[in-house]
This record gives sequence, C-alpha cells and structure tokens, in this order.
Amino acid sequence: MFRPLLFFCTITLLLTACSSGKTALKRGHFDLAVKNASHRLLQRPGLSKRGHPLATQVLRQAFLQAYEQHQSAIRTLSAPSNSDAFRWETVYKEYTALQALTDNARTCNTCAEWLDAYPASYADRLSDTRQLAAADRYEAAEQAFTYREENRLAAKDAYQNYLKALDWVPDYRQARAKAEDALPFAILRVVVEPLSPTREISAYENAELQRLILRKIGEDTAPSKLVRLYPPDETAGEGYPIHQAVQMVVTDYTPYRENTSSSSTTIYSNQTYKVGEKKINDSTKVDIMEKVSGTLTTYRREIHAGLDLRMRALDTETGKIRWEESVWESRNWQTEWQSFSGDQRALNGQSLKSADLFPPSRWQLYDSMQYELAADVARRLRSKYTQD
Repeated sequence: MFRPLLFFCTITLLLTACSSGKTALKRGHFDLAVKNASHRLLQRPGLSKRGHPLATQVLRQAFLQAYEQHQSAIRTLSAPSNSDAFRWETVYKEYTALQALTDNARTCNTCAEWLDAYPASYADRLSDTRQLAAADRYEAAEQAFTYREENRLAAKDAYQNYLKALDWVPDYRQARAKAEDALPFAILRVVVEPLSPTREISAYENAELQRLILRKIGEDTAPSKLVRLYPPDETAGEGYPIHQAVQMVVTDYTPYRENTSSSSTTIYSNQTYKVGEKKINDSTKVDIMEKVSGTLTTYRREIHAGLDLRMRALDTETGKIRWEESVWESRNWQTEWQSFSGDQRALNGQSLKSADLFPPSRWQLYDSMQYELAADVARRLRSKYTQD
C-alpha cells in the first residue's frame, strides 16, 4: 500500500512542478501564462527542481507580450480619431487587466530588476478613466434627456445612462437628480383591460375570473422599475400616456369530458392445484395438478377539464400587436376498479381494486383551474415585462 501512495505523491509533485504557464504561453494566452507562472512560484520547487526556473522564464516572456497587447489596445482606444461608443469603459478593462498582470508578476522575487521598468500601480489611470467613462455616459444621457417628454425610449436611455455614469463615479455632476427627472417619462405604462365577452363561460364566471386575475396582478410588485401595470379603472396620471393595452379572452372551456374503458387479461395461479383424477391402469388413480386461471377485467374512468385563455398586447398609438400568447390550465382525474371471473385461487390472494366513489364535480374542477389560470396570467405578464 505504501508504494502506490508514494507513486501517487511523486506524480502529483512532478505535475505541480510542470504547471509553469508554458502551455498558455505557447497558445498566446499571455495573461493566463503570467498567472500560472506566478502561482507556480508561490509553491515549493517540487522533485524535478525545474518548476521555478522555467516559471521565471515563462513569466518574463508572457509579461512582455501581455503588457504590449494591453498598451496597444489602450493607444488605439484613446486616440482622438476613435469614435467608438463608450470606449473608455473598454480602456478601463485594459487598465484593470494590466494591474492584475503586474500584481501577478510581482510575486516573482527574482524579477524585480526588470520589472522596475514598468509601473507598479495603475490607480491614477484607473481613476482618470472612470471619470472619462462617466463623462461619456453623462453626455449620452444629456442628449436623450432633451426628448424625454415626447419619446419614452429616449427617456429610458437617459435614465439608464445617468445611472451608469453614477456607477463609474458616485454623485457625478447632477446625474442622480437628472435620472429621477427622466424616470417618470421612461416608465412603460400598460393597462390590463377587462376580459372580453365569450361564449365559453357565463358572464358571471367571466367577471369572477377577471377579478381573480386583477387580484393576482395587484399582489405582485411591478415587473421592473420601468414598467407599471394598471387595472381597467385606474389612470396613469395627467400627462402620462398608456403605451400598451393587454387584452384577454377565454377561447375554450371543456367542463367535464368523461371516458370509461376496460381491458381484460387471463391470469394464472402461482402454484398448481388438483383439478381432477385420472387412471393410469385398472386399479390406480392419480391427481391431475394444474395452475388455475381466471379473467381479470380492469375498468378505468377518466375525467378531463380544460380552460384556455388568449392574451395579447396592443400598442395604443399604432394599434399593432406587440405580443400574443396562450395560457391554459387542465385537470385530469381517474379511477380504476376490477372484476374477476374464474377460479378465485388464480388471484393468489390479491384484492381487487375498488373505484373511487367521489369524483370531482364540474364546479370543483373549474374553481381549481380558474385560480391557477389567474396566477398563470400574472406570472406571464411579469415575465413579459421584467426586462423592459
């Protein structure tokens, strides 16, 4: 047992010693190569004694390549001729990568001489870049803010860019106050209209289903900060339009579809029984032993009910359908019972199934479906508008 354990430990140490970042360097993953080499230098040399010198060589080669890659990207992005949107956010990522690269490289105690030629900290550049990134977002927000009252998407763009400016620099200029000013105009306002009349269910059932749906919607918080759902009798407030109207109608109702079926099979006893006698000569009789059988019939009674509803959202300005979807609920109930004809011993002591004598009524099935359907509608609406 000692030998396998020693072999395993030896292999582990050798593999550890070889994890110098060389593979990542060959594949052009320079940042990863520096990270792996740095990790190797923090470990013990290992049995091969090759890990540390190799890791030191890999670290220097990979660092020089990675450093030049990041600096080249920064020069390109920072050039006055570059018009990429929000380019300073990418520059910030490059400086962040440079800082991680430098921190990893400085774990090498023998690399200080050549590393002194490179910056140890990029804190100032990161800070300056955050200011530039915030300024980009603020400028984009200001341009959209002008159109906030006439264009909801512009108001939304302004609101989100003000917040992103604050992510880069807390309390940047008037971004917080401006975001609050843009928010009321950025909200998507959706009215949930009364259920349309239908022949599938009665007017009373339609009204009750509508009440349940509105109650379920009211129990939830708004799908997002930029969406408000309104019941039919509530207005959005003076100066704020309704952008979409959700319409619903029950398209199908199966109240109580019943089906009864049966199937029969021949079953046999597990052991043999005497079923008669026979003579084997003039004076000798023997018992006839056979497995006894019978016919087992299984009956199944099934009850199905279904309730389907169609939803769609209309743009109140253009009348175009923004989305449509079906929501449905179904209930299935079944019971089985059995009858038997033939030799009772073929049952092998098993009891016959008895039917459930209390099937659900039409009203029980409908009540169950309408409550769940109302919850489904609320969930679908929340899902539809969570990302707006």
